[in-house]
Amino acid sequence: MLSLLAELKDHNLSIWLQDGGLELSFGAQAPDAALVAKLKSNKTQLMDYLEAKAIFSKDAFNTLPELNRHPLSFAQERLLFIERLENGTNAYHIPFLVKLSEYTELARLTQALNIVLDRHEVLRSVYRQDEQGHDYQEVLSACIEITPSPVADLAALNTAVKQAISTPFDLANEPMFKVCCWTLGAERYVLFMWHHIAFDGWSTEIFMRELHQAYFMLASGKTPELPALELQYQDYAKWQREYLSGDTLTKLLDHWTDALAGAEQLELHSPLPRPNEYQYHGADHRIHLGQERSEALKAIAKTQQTSLYVVLLSSWALTLQATSGQSDLVIGTPSDNRHLSQTQNLIGFLVNSLALPVHIDNALDFNALIQQVHQTLKAAKAHQDLPFDKLVDALKLQRDPSRHPLFQMMFALEQFKNNSDDSSQQLFTPVDESQVKALHKVAKFDISLLLQNGDEEVFGDINYATALFPSDWIELLAERFINIIDQVIARTAQPLAKVALQNRTETDTIRAWHNNAESFATDKDLASLVEQHATNTPELTAMLTSGGEALSYAEVNGKANALAKQILAQHPKVQAGLLPADTPIALYFSRSSEMLIAILAVLKAGGAYVPVSPDYPEARVEFILTDTNTDLVLTQESHLPSLEPVLGKTAALGVKVLGVNTHALAVEHENLVRPTALANLAYIIYTSGTTGQPKGVMLTQHNVLYYLHALTSQLGDKYRNIDFSSNYCFDLSVTTTLCPLLAGQTVCVYEGDILDAAAFRAHLSTANVGFVKTTPSLAMALLPGSDAQVDALMLGGEALTEQAIAALSDHVNAIFDEYGPTEATVGAMLAQAYPRLHQGIGKAYPNVNLHVLSESLQPMPIGAPVSYIFQALGLPVVT
Repeated sequence: MLSLLAELKDHNLSIWLQDGGLELSFGAQAPDAALVAKLKSNKTQLMDYLEAKAIFSKDAFNTLPELNRHPLSFAQERLLFIERLENGTNAYHIPFLVKLSEYTELARLTQALNIVLDRHEVLRSVYRQDEQGHDYQEVLSACIEITPSPVADLAALNTAVKQAISTPFDLANEPMFKVCCWTLGAERYVLFMWHHIAFDGWSTEIFMRELHQAYFMLASGKTPELPALELQYQDYAKWQREYLSGDTLTKLLDHWTDALAGAEQLELHSPLPRPNEYQYHGADHRIHLGQERSEALKAIAKTQQTSLYVVLLSSWALTLQATSGQSDLVIGTPSDNRHLSQTQNLIGFLVNSLALPVHIDNALDFNALIQQVHQTLKAAKAHQDLPFDKLVDALKLQRDPSRHPLFQMMFALEQFKNNSDDSSQQLFTPVDESQVKALHKVAKFDISLLLQNGDEEVFGDINYATALFPSDWIELLAERFINIIDQVIARTAQPLAKVALQNRTETDTIRAWHNNAESFATDKDLASLVEQHATNTPELTAMLTSGGEALSYAEVNGKANALAKQILAQHPKVQAGLLPADTPIALYFSRSSEMLIAILAVLKAGGAYVPVSPDYPEARVEFILTDTNTDLVLTQESHLPSLEPVLGKTAALGVKVLGVNTHALAVEHENLVRPTALANLAYIIYTSGTTGQPKGVMLTQHNVLYYLHALTSQLGDKYRNIDFSSNYCFDLSVTTTLCPLLAGQTVCVYEGDILDAAAFRAHLSTANVGFVKTTPSLAMALLPGSDAQVDALMLGGEALTEQAIAALSDHVNAIFDEYGPTEATVGAMLAQAYPRLHQGIGKAYPNVNLHVLSESLQPMPIGAPVSYIFQALGLPVVT
């Protein structure tokens, strides 16, 4: 029976029991004959149903709850879901605070408000669930009463207004419109507040227009007669659900899913961590473009035959690209969704969010970007009927409670309305918008650029989530936006790749960061520094192995002298007792004191050492020997058998092998004489290469001296008793092999299996190791769960997580995170991660300039990701 009664109500018919029979009410037009026939055929069941429901009057029929359950629009469904998820929130309140004119009569204003309230059922609707858990909206009978409350001063008024705005609506039991009134002396203030589930920006103008029409008709003694509404909001919601089906829905979904295929999540890399759940606390940063700039933008729009909206959106997209380093963006924008004539005078939540995909091709100019955005917006408007949540479902996006789905950046441009000549001022004066915003600090998206096209200039606010962005970060974003606008105004035909992405403040800040030059000693080569320690502190322990061997600086230096003489005696290219500059000599050693003495011997002989691991596949060893065209390989005698097959394959090179047994070497105190040539290579280390082909990185002695200075100046006395447990074929080992000897420190050589955690921990304790350098994953495998303690831990080669820092901090006094490519000489920057001193990957070493560049090699804004250029000692390296 309920479906039959609903059909009657849809035809504006009412039916009830009266005097033992059925009474049917209709308007000027008689009911359809087929419907009357259906009533007659169901008369008995219908009368039983009406009697059971006590429907004995027209009012009883019209207020039957089952007939007042209307479907929600898709947009209402989304807001209701958020409200329940948040257990009530003020994020979707729409407040409007006014100061009443002294001539405005409160009783008449109340009467006019109730006329509007009665006229638009959505303002009296509540949102509930039926027995099956389905949501519906139901229209209540409701009226507004205004009871003024006195406040002592402006501060008390602000407190009262803030409290009213902050109090969530009871969506299941109260109308979606509230009115509060306060008196401050002779002044009267009224707060109109709607919930977004029943209201939008377009609705504001309708509400105010009808309120004033009703008020002034009442004031003139007339009965208010407003134009009849063609439909109520619940009719729109029902139509929307019927319309969005079949081919219509398929076509809309096809357009949007194709347009947004592969959409990336925008990351602006704020210095603040993103909370696990989105916080709606917000703030606003006011932005003014000025008259001259605004007129120039309007001129561009006119030339390009598009709107100011498109030009500003294109500029905003460039700003977001500059900030994020991403070229594929999705930017949200509100669409009034009022293209149907029946909705023009309808109050309700009709606005829809459009997700605009913007691809920025840096080879194009700003004019081309404008045309692209113009076409994107045009297509979006043509397909705006698809509710945003339908799109999210179709894209199968994983819901993330910490962010808005699909896009987190919103853009809007409205035509500013100057209310100075508005009839509303005969009833009230709106309180300054900024004052209301100060009382209602919310942000529905990460960042929203909300602009208004005023009579003299474009102005507005950057609304932002305060849990995600500090105010100074937003201030820089605003400066960047204006800086980019100024550039595109000046050169619209310039390729986007040439647009400067930094603003002046950032450029000055980076220039100050780059003022980090420090002098360091360059009067001695690397071998001479070790020789100096052998002279000044001959008994100081230079090497201590886990096997119990201890060698002093005098012994290490003397044995290296003896081995260097053997190198010069064996090498075929020696001339006048010297090796030609940059002569590569391969080392094929296991981790041992012999390995370190061999490194020093090569440097004393004037060569550059090339570390090769005995664990390498034969093909890699062969490649390195061939690529360096080396004439001599030094190795431990125990590795000669494994080296022979490779030497057989490289016989054409004529490579000689020198077996090393440093235990049998004499200690020769006379140092070899060689010229100090810091421009000569110190070593060649092979990385995997980005293409998979090993790549030899050549570093000079001057580079090593720079790194030694950077390392020792940053670490101070924490650089002592240095553990050497890594693979010497990685440049990480330069920190723990060569540099300690140059600095006069002790190298603690671990000769065992690095995966033998117990043996490694014993080594740390026995050698009283103070400094360890390794990767985060290896440190996590070796230290947690043990009683091992070291003074300083330097990590590199992998990302360092907060979880790893927490786990490792119980075993160390300090944790350092070093970052930099091999080409920059081991590292270029250092962060003290524990106790936390630096954010991110840290601060540049002395004499290193860091540049963050876009794909087109433009300097990026502070905080943006992408590629680094490390400039150390005048030698740039792109990574």
